Amino acid sequence: SKDFDAHKTDAIWLKRAVSRMYYKECTDTPLYEQLVTAYDETAPSADTKYFVGTVLFKNHKENEAINYFKESYDLEADTFKKAKLANRIGLILKKKGRYGQARTYFNNSLKLNPSNGRPHLSIAAMYAASANSCGTDNFTKRAVYWYAAREANKAARVDPTQKKNAAKSVANYNAKAPTKSEIFSKGNSGEVIKIGCWIGGQVTVPAIK
Repeated sequence: SKDFDAHKTDAIWLKRAVSRMYYKECTDTPLYEQLVTAYDETAPSADTKYFVGTVLFKNHKENEAINYFKESYDLEADTFKKAKLANRIGLILKKKGRYGQARTYFNNSLKLNPSNGRPHLSIAAMYAASANSCGTDNFTKRAVYWYAAREANKAARVDPTQKKNAAKSVANYNAKAPTKSEIFSKGNSGEVIKIGCWIGGQVTVPAIK
């Protein structure tokens, strides 16, 4: 703290100070935020922008954090690293309930690395978590689980390492969706249901014989 003013534009000193505080788990202090922000201003990179973003999020400065995440993503030039970065940002936003923004980063990750099934599972989990908010009645709310299952299925198709996780998720979501008897009672077999809120999609009610 006492040396900060003398070294606030010294990238090497700032990097060491940030690392020392990080490894000593002193990341909840105003000084830590001051140090990482100064380090980013002195030697900006995709990594420093992401680092500042995580600190701001931790300190409940979410809108500022999202701006830093965007800068981090825009600065990263390596395709593989950019895909991983987009997924990491998506996970942070998902945890905070910012599902629409999280989906954007998960989709960016998939564009850059289509063979990674994890973003599909994350998107599916957000759909499932939003079921009660994205329907007009009990049937349409639970229909969201079909939409989630469809997304989870994509993970298995593109990523063999996620087949087991995807199958588990699909089974879980389908178990929460309307049953055959409910479809029969509703009389809407084969009907297309529009899903509102942040999801903005549609799903077809399974045909029953």
